Amino acid sequence: MIFSWDEPGSPSDRKNMLKLLMLVAGVIEVLFGISALFAPLAVLEFVGAMGGDVQLPTLALISLLGAATLGLGVGALYGRNSIETSGGRAAAYGLGLYNLVGAAVLLLFARSEASDPGLWAGVIVHTVIAVLFIFAFLTRR
Repeated sequence: MIFSWDEPGSPSDRKNMLKLLMLVAGVIEVLFGISALFAPLAVLEFVGAMGGDVQLPTLALISLLGAATLGLGVGALYGRNSIETSGGRAAAYGLGLYNLVGAAVLLLFARSEASDPGLWAGVIVHTVIAVLFIFAFLTRR
């Protein structure tokens, strides 16, 4: 069994919440990482960044972002089973921080006049995941 839910608010219940969050966020990051690594142009099109010629450095940076998020996602998937260790907590805190900062950065860009619905989708996903991580961290204490 992947998760066994105990009494709400119990230490085991809070640990399982964080494990589930790490699983969901890890899968999302792995899928995004693979798409950005192998199809950076499609990622740019999704966020509405196709106003002209895309230069090679832009594609290289999107591919690098893909490699980073792929690594972050794989770390989350492996770390979710070790939440009680310092390494597992480090993976959880890193993924939570990434989503919090990512939501803020995307929000800054999405507020521009040239923003696209794809960018707003990123804002929403990162914000929801960041809030859930913050809730999970605060309830662990």
